[in-house]
Amino acid sequence: MAIQRSGPWTPRSRLIAGLALALSAVMFMGACGGGSGASANEVRLTVWTWSNEAMNAFKKAGIIDAFEKAHPGIAVEVVAQLDKNYETLLTTGLAGSGSPDIVALRSYGVLSSFADSGNIVPLDDVVKDWSGFSKPALAGAKGKANGKFYAVPQGIQTAQVYYNKKIFADLGLAVPASWDELIAAAQKIKDSGVAPIVIPGSVAAQISLAAEILGNARRGAGGFEQAFIAGKKNLTDPDNVAAVGLLEQIQPYLVDNVTSVTLDEAVTLFATGRAAMFPSGAWQVTTFANLGAEVDYGTFDVPVNAEWPSKAVTVSYADGGWALAKRSAHPAEAAVLLNWLAGTEFANLYANAMGTIPARDGVTLKNPQLAEMYQRYQSTPSTYLGAAYLRYGSPSGTDLMGEQVQKIWLGETDPARAAQSVQTGVDAWFRPADFQYE
Repeated sequence: MAIQRSGPWTPRSRLIAGLALALSAVMFMGACGGGSGASANEVRLTVWTWSNEAMNAFKKAGIIDAFEKAHPGIAVEVVAQLDKNYETLLTTGLAGSGSPDIVALRSYGVLSSFADSGNIVPLDDVVKDWSGFSKPALAGAKGKANGKFYAVPQGIQTAQVYYNKKIFADLGLAVPASWDELIAAAQKIKDSGVAPIVIPGSVAAQISLAAEILGNARRGAGGFEQAFIAGKKNLTDPDNVAAVGLLEQIQPYLVDNVTSVTLDEAVTLFATGRAAMFPSGAWQVTTFANLGAEVDYGTFDVPVNAEWPSKAVTVSYADGGWALAKRSAHPAEAAVLLNWLAGTEFANLYANAMGTIPARDGVTLKNPQLAEMYQRYQSTPSTYLGAAYLRYGSPSGTDLMGEQVQKIWLGETDPARAAQSVQTGVDAWFRPADFQYE
């Protein structure tokens, strides 16, 4: 079965993009956030995002009202564009005379490509205080070519293993304290007639994410990351091959026909108790809540064996940022909004409305599951290597990893050949020296 790719959207014809942009304009008034609307003397800023959830958060969580109350004379409206066409629409919109003022951009490779185009501007001197943001959040907001900041970070995603507390309790299982204990628990769950682990095995990005959750510590976590971007190690390193090998070890404990499982199916299998563990991102907390799922779940970082090169870590990556359009008609007022978006008032409102790990300090999360993830992240963060470094070119490392893991599950390759294939693919464009500004 073909893998669904998740890399940057490939621009279609100018006609299609223009028609889509025109349709977006027709729908504009219905999609906007904001309150009473700008008066004749107010400046109206337009913010674009790919996320309906983000638009609703601005609209319903009091974010726009809080900003407009503190900044009379500036009105804000938020427009959610069609996600799957977002980069195409944004390319056209930023190049035209009717450009939005501020745009949400996915971190790392996508943001860097828009920085290279010149359609967004550096924010190093626009935003007055970057000190509250975490280092991983700031890393995702930089352009690769020059290391300058091009976005105010939105949030952080962490990735861990969700587990069904009732299934574990019924079988007398505790949260595993080592990889060997995790495998033993999976066997006991399987013997009970429940699928131990579900992964969306038809989706390259989701397979790659699961591989990162399971293998980050086995690879060496931050130590491997630093050696990798320094050019001292690559993906064929024995520790990385061993990390890929963990995906082979769990194969007997995956749901049946895993290579055909979609993300929605994986969520449903876990939420209905038909799978006991689900390696995935922090956003699933909001997904389960929106589903009305009654499953009693917890999360844990993948435990390590004593001989592994790293302790257990919380896999994490930057989750987008707010950028300033070069053709904004109101750059001074947009700068005011960007500085407010960089502050703690917005961070508290946004993180709690969106159910995301905050990108900066000074935030209190109300959801207990997210608060637990945040606490672990603050203690033992480790970067998702594929997202942070291997999505700047084609083929992307995460697409390649997804394809190769699927081949492992289908018996078509082994961990060593899979790691070599990913390395060969990214060799077409990846250069460690590109990241030395960090």
